[in-house]
Amino acid sequence: MRPINTNLRQEHTAVINKLVEYIDDHMEKPLGLQDLSEQALVSPYHLHRVFKSITGETIHAYLNRIRLEKAASQLKYSETVDISRISRQVGFASASVFARAFRNHFGVSASEYRKLHSINSNSCAVNSKNSQLRSAWLAYNEGGANDLELDIRIKRMQPCYIAYTRTNGRVLEKTFEENRNHLQTMGSIFDWARQHSLWNPPSTSLVSMEYQDPRVSGTQYKRVDCGLTLPKPIEPIGEIGCRLFAGGQYAVLRIFDTTAHARKQVKRLWEEWLPHSGFYYTSQPVIILHQNNPSWEPSHRYFIDYAIPINPKQYPGNHPSPYREDIRKPPPRPDLPMLTQLFEEERS
Repeated sequence: MRPINTNLRQEHTAVINKLVEYIDDHMEKPLGLQDLSEQALVSPYHLHRVFKSITGETIHAYLNRIRLEKAASQLKYSETVDISRISRQVGFASASVFARAFRNHFGVSASEYRKLHSINSNSCAVNSKNSQLRSAWLAYNEGGANDLELDIRIKRMQPCYIAYTRTNGRVLEKTFEENRNHLQTMGSIFDWARQHSLWNPPSTSLVSMEYQDPRVSGTQYKRVDCGLTLPKPIEPIGEIGCRLFAGGQYAVLRIFDTTAHARKQVKRLWEEWLPHSGFYYTSQPVIILHQNNPSWEPSHRYFIDYAIPINPKQYPGNHPSPYREDIRKPPPRPDLPMLTQLFEEERS
């Protein structure tokens, strides 16, 4: 067996990292192999071979899958966005091509998928059984706090550079033991940042970026970038890439709990809060700001800001949804450690 050329693989990984960034930022455009090879500065044949060796997929299969998964997320979380608009946003040239590709991938039409999986219709159905069309989170904000309530704020993240390494999985797996791979990657990023004199809080923060909804993409493709925010860009180094992150508006859930309870809070954010919030998920990456190392906590509690990118819903007549900031501020937690600030409070 031929030994793996580590330097060559790192070089190939750097090329593919930059190309994936380009695809992320230009999803709505037609992205042919020739165009992508020009972006990567390699021949189409070489790019096709290297891309599959690094990602396990051909470029065509990768493009088709992530476009359809983004479309499925939009259908699931944003009932006010028209299907034809979603198809254009993810880069399909025509509605008929999108309809055919969507049915081939998911086994149902886009409209059927929305009816089956929309969290808005599902949550209304659940709540209507109790003659109650509001979530427990909203009920909390009208009074009656308890230890299980969610600390959610609408905040804004300014554009920043992020040095990252790409991996698979999720930040919050079912058990702490299953999270060790992610924690080791975050530890490697931290060590790398200190070795290169880049760790400088509070201007730098450790973050993870989740790119797929696992309930849409399944378990095989769960892309996570583990990284460090930076005030200015650096040159990519081996498997460490660097990209500009656009920032934007986020619903930020603050969690200080074990992985099992943290997962429950995240589930409630998506399934209880989001449908009634007046916002929709934009299908951009979820940002997780790491405030601690749970390995150092006796009970392995995670202290994170879990942030989903959002936009206000627009209803008939182009009226934005109502939103009252004054009732959405749970009382402060005096037991929380010192914070790293990445998100800023929204200003009206």
